[in-house]
Amino acid sequence: MSRKSWLVGLLLLALGTCVRAQRCDLRVSGTMLDEHGREELAFASVYAVETGEGVQADADGNFVLPGRCPGPLTLRFSHIGCDPKVITLNLQRDTSFAVYLHHHDNYTETVTVSATGAGVDYEERLDRQADRQLGLVLERITGVSSLRTGTAANKPVFEGLYGNRLSIQNNGVPQAGQQWGNDHAPEIDPWVAAYVRVVEGVDALRYGGSTLGPTVLIEPAPLTERTTPGGKVAYGLRSNGWGHTLNARLTDTAYVAYRISASAKASGDRRAPDYYLTNTGQREGNVAVQAAKFLNPRWTARAYYSLFNASIGVLRGSHVGNLSDLEEAIGRPRPFYTDPGFSYDFGSPRQRVSHHLLKGELTFTPSPGNTYSLLYGGQLDDRQEFDVRRGGDDDRAALKLRQYSHLLEGQHQRKLGDQRSLEAGVQLENVDNTNQPGTGILPLIPDYLANRVGGYVTYHYKPEVFRYHFGARFDHQYYEALTISRDLPRRVIRYRHHYNTVGASAGASLRVNRRLGGETELTYRQRAPQINELYSQGLHQGVSGIEEGDSSLLPERSLKASLELNYGSRDGTLSLSGGVFYQRVANFINLEPEQEFRLTVRGAFPVFTYRGVDAELYGGQLTALAQLGDLDIESGVAVVRGYNREDDLPLVYMPPTNWRTALAYALPADLLLTASALVVARQSRLEAEQDILPPPPGYALFGLGLARTLSLGGNDLNLELEVDNLLDQAYRDYLDRQRYFADAPGRSINFRLSYSW
Repeated sequence: MSRKSWLVGLLLLALGTCVRAQRCDLRVSGTMLDEHGREELAFASVYAVETGEGVQADADGNFVLPGRCPGPLTLRFSHIGCDPKVITLNLQRDTSFAVYLHHHDNYTETVTVSATGAGVDYEERLDRQADRQLGLVLERITGVSSLRTGTAANKPVFEGLYGNRLSIQNNGVPQAGQQWGNDHAPEIDPWVAAYVRVVEGVDALRYGGSTLGPTVLIEPAPLTERTTPGGKVAYGLRSNGWGHTLNARLTDTAYVAYRISASAKASGDRRAPDYYLTNTGQREGNVAVQAAKFLNPRWTARAYYSLFNASIGVLRGSHVGNLSDLEEAIGRPRPFYTDPGFSYDFGSPRQRVSHHLLKGELTFTPSPGNTYSLLYGGQLDDRQEFDVRRGGDDDRAALKLRQYSHLLEGQHQRKLGDQRSLEAGVQLENVDNTNQPGTGILPLIPDYLANRVGGYVTYHYKPEVFRYHFGARFDHQYYEALTISRDLPRRVIRYRHHYNTVGASAGASLRVNRRLGGETELTYRQRAPQINELYSQGLHQGVSGIEEGDSSLLPERSLKASLELNYGSRDGTLSLSGGVFYQRVANFINLEPEQEFRLTVRGAFPVFTYRGVDAELYGGQLTALAQLGDLDIESGVAVVRGYNREDDLPLVYMPPTNWRTALAYALPADLLLTASALVVARQSRLEAEQDILPPPPGYALFGLGLARTLSLGGNDLNLELEVDNLLDQAYRDYLDRQRYFADAPGRSINFRLSYSW
């Protein structure tokens, strides 16, 4: 062989070796699953960012991406109603794995907090909001507003329903104490809430508690066999009120998988743009312990304990001494008793609350697709409220309530083949509520004993194109209340009530193609009146008003129809969701303001009464999620209308139309720039005589933030700077009961620092 031929052969051999080394024949495969129910995500999308190619999973959530070259590979996983997830691989061989998405729209009317975050995972996004009150975190859901009591409390309002009609489930246990009134915020630490959802229709039938349909689910991150050890320490500072927040958590998977979380908060007087909101400081200390033991493939034991402790100041200017002062205080530009300077101290009026929750759960899976569970939930809620007393006796509580509640639940889930499933359960609940002695004041809420027995059954059929589900529920509610007569001589009067309530729901979804789908639901629910609606009688200090119940109230009866359409682009960069609803409610129990101010030995206060009317609610919402290169956009608008058909008047306390938009842009050096806007219209659908003051003007709030994630010792250090109410807008929110007396808080510059490992 000539030298030339030898060289040519050597070059060809080298070239062949190179070609073989660069052959793009690697294969990436896996399964996409729901983070909550471990349910396969049919027809989810997988998008290769570098090449712009994508595939879709099959009906079982399985995907295959062939023909991949060795080296870096960025995959974006998405599904209609899910938060997308981005995974980066250094591909060297065939790879297979499972992908878990936070799925919040899985064939149910379910929505979730999804503040835009440009690659920030769902739990981290909630962490960045955890220095706020839980009600404000829930406002990030399109269609959710907050019924507020100034800075002291926030309770969610969903499609016009709030208070006792909106059941709150704390880690699967109905949150106790909510029936005491609308000013009592859920005693739940936002740092523990890894997932926040609102469910309706068939999926809401399984949850106990007082509800007219929607149920708010507050859930910690689950402990599973794939949980890895880790921890996090976070600190937050808010300039408005100079609030400090500290949280620490630790997760380990030794003999028992466990997670411990502890947090502390302290803040002083909030500030409206033109003055301090005197006596609005707050102290809070919370702890939560979560554990799971995977005994064997059939048996799993779980336990959870949380303690919530808070002392909360109530705006001093909302409590005045006589009728003439009250008339002047209502609508006053600057509230009475406004101090010129900032203070961390707060006195009466104030609240003190301590809430314990203990949960134990045992799960048995004798065969695949067949699961039994037994759950116990116990709660102790201790609440004290302190009024401004004559003679300076402010350390003597005007209201001391102690409530014990117990829940026992048995549940069975069974798969009836590949596409059918059945779920059934029974619940027993006991509540013992007593007023503690020593207040010297007749109690707002009477002593009472409540027992509830309930059961439900649901059926799901989920083929590829057309799905449907239906279910039913029955509850028997018993009350025994001991009230004290308001006339002389004082005497104890015993009342007993029995209520039987039913619920039923049916829904269907149609997948037009792999990007477009629709859902519809029809739900009938009944709700028994709660103790505060039946027997409130006196000053409700938290809302600075006198509340009067009506023992003749009948159960509410509701029929609701809804329709929703969802669209998701193939590459997962655009998601649209829009829906409308109509709800008719007989005996709709409403707390209505009266055109009356009443003078008591504790001061002068407006009067509110509970009343049942024939009502209708209707409205809709539209949400858009989009990714334009490095820019993430989330925008949602919600419209709700409520009408009192009996009096031919609008319903009070209906949320005005609101539009919320959030932007996030990924900058170089791992910087994330965020901007937000909230526009709330004036509530124009009220008559002048329906409220103490006309609804305030609409308003617009803007926010700006900058965040960066640094690598420190192989772990993440997150830094964030944020400005709320950027323009220091003076405004009063229609759903804020303290709008009668003062403006809402103004601008706040917030700093957050967290280190995770």
